[in-house]
Amino acid sequence: MLVIDQTQNNATAEVRVGDSFRVQLSENPTTGYRWHLQSGVTPALRLLEDSFAAATGGPGGGGVRYWTFAADKPGPVALRIELKPSWQPQSVETFAATIDVKAR
Repeated sequence: MLVIDQTQNNATAEVRVGDSFRVQLSENPTTGYRWHLQSGVTPALRLLEDSFAAATGGPGGGGVRYWTFAADKPGPVALRIELKPSWQPQSVETFAATIDVKAR
């Protein structure tokens, strides 16, 4: 499975219809700052999972936010994910990637 992380910010990734891929970004929700998916992904992509895995090391530590997507239809998708606290409308960081879904 293709994994896209913060090192691929503003990059383009190619997947095929029927493939799945994961986006993973470091997050520490105990600070109030969380990643939020801002862009629509349909009809080319389908969100399968949105989860958080805490790092080992005790309470209050960070971890990784995961989104798993399935590629359903050909076409480009501009993913935009923003890091912001729930009480603030403006983001403090943005992750963007273009997913180019190709036909089989």
